[in-house]
Amino acid sequence: AMAALAKEIRACTESEDFDLGGYGQSQISDLFTAAFSEPIVSAKMVGFRFTVGGGKKVRQKYGDDMPKYCRDSLRALGFEEDRGASAVLACQGMFKYQHDTDKDLKFIHVFPKVDTAAAAAASKGDGDEEEEPITVAGMKLEELPPAHLCTIVSLETMQRLVAKKCPSFSQKRALLKALKEMAQKITGFEERMSNMQQLTAEEDELYNSVQSLPEKVEALEGQLEGMIGGGHLTKAELEIMMAELEGKKEQLDAMLKTAQSQGKKTTKLEENQAVLNGKLDSLKAVQPAVARRPQDREILTLRKQLKDLEAIENSKQLVALEDMKKLNAKGQIMERLAELEAERKGWYFEAVPPDDHLKTPAAGKSGGGGGG
Repeated sequence: AMAALAKEIRACTESEDFDLGGYGQSQISDLFTAAFSEPIVSAKMVGFRFTVGGGKKVRQKYGDDMPKYCRDSLRALGFEEDRGASAVLACQGMFKYQHDTDKDLKFIHVFPKVDTAAAAAASKGDGDEEEEPITVAGMKLEELPPAHLCTIVSLETMQRLVAKKCPSFSQKRALLKALKEMAQKITGFEERMSNMQQLTAEEDELYNSVQSLPEKVEALEGQLEGMIGGGHLTKAELEIMMAELEGKKEQLDAMLKTAQSQGKKTTKLEENQAVLNGKLDSLKAVQPAVARRPQDREILTLRKQLKDLEAIENSKQLVALEDMKKLNAKGQIMERLAELEAERKGWYFEAVPPDDHLKTPAAGKSGGGGGG
């Protein structure tokens, strides 16, 4: 198992999380030696987060000395501990310890040495012929809007994409709206074909690529209901939902009043009113959540590093050699920050309430707050 995990780590081209529950001192030493003795071949910097401890609920999985074992093993390999380290090339051969009090878990973050030159050489050697890009509706896969992409992939793949690209309720809701619009478009294609009207080549390609669209809509609706019931909406998201339901309630109340004044049957309207009131009561009982993303801590760390570098640049004092080294890493920090912020935004970021955006805390405060 240890050898397989080391092989998996060395094959990673993206930052990943691993759980070391059940590992002992010798196993940790052997794992880190196998995984990090030599530089990892990667086109970019990667980082690994190892879970090594936690609170009462998970304590039995980890020994109290596991963080120490990890530190000792990494130092024996020449790694240096740096609390400000992050997944940028300037931090190769570093590690840091983190106790996440929100999750009540303890982590060791490892930033290995990477061989980008070997990765570049390997990519060049893969073949000189360029494959014809896969297109759907005249667009490459990476160019497809989220709803198009989710329409053509399998349900399982869509669910993985949603988990990564639409972590918030607002983003999932925006995707659901787009998928329903796509379903209407597909229905329109079918109506045209039934009337012997020909689709364009792009429309025909899209129509023939659709997979299980009704099931995907149903699955996403289920996820949204689960988020409401599980208390995963932020304060801003709850306020938006409440305002929308209150608006529907006003319309329904007016329709009911009009129907009663005209002597019409109101059974259906009263049933809808009861359902709506039930939803409002349920939302009022929900405690708002604070949305956090895996990238938040590193983003805030990098933002602080950039702010410190700006202070060095703006200083009228003679710049020390150590500070010059830090300034040389500014480009890499900015690149890594842009990458993390793009990952954090995901799809439909415009649907995320401004109050849920990640904010850099004022000086003296430790929290970042925000979601989306």
